[in-house]
Amino acid sequence: MPDFTLPNLDAGTALARHQSGEAVLIDLRKPEARTASGEALPGALIRDPFALGHDDPLTEDERPLIVFCVHGHEVSQFACALLMLHGRDVHYVEGGFAALKGAGAETQPLGGPDGKA
Repeated sequence: MPDFTLPNLDAGTALARHQSGEAVLIDLRKPEARTASGEALPGALIRDPFALGHDDPLTEDERPLIVFCVHGHEVSQFACALLMLHGRDVHYVEGGFAALKGAGAETQPLGGPDGKA
């Protein structure tokens, strides 16, 4: 079996690309996990990972995408692979939301002022 690694980024690089406008962050934490944290990243788009499919608008989005879940494992890696099938420029964040916070990501309460997170 060929060795294949999904494209990934460390949290610091992901934040820098998002903050510069180079890429869009996609929050794929399960709804229960997102609610339990009470936090979101300003400007990140939110998608329910159970509803993400081949007909999602992200499959046609022209912008580079960076997906994350709670820890950077199955949820974000599945989404990364799905979006790659559609030719998207996409990476997942190693360590997920926890790593983003550890790298200094600013957070806001869910339903924050920008209406996106």
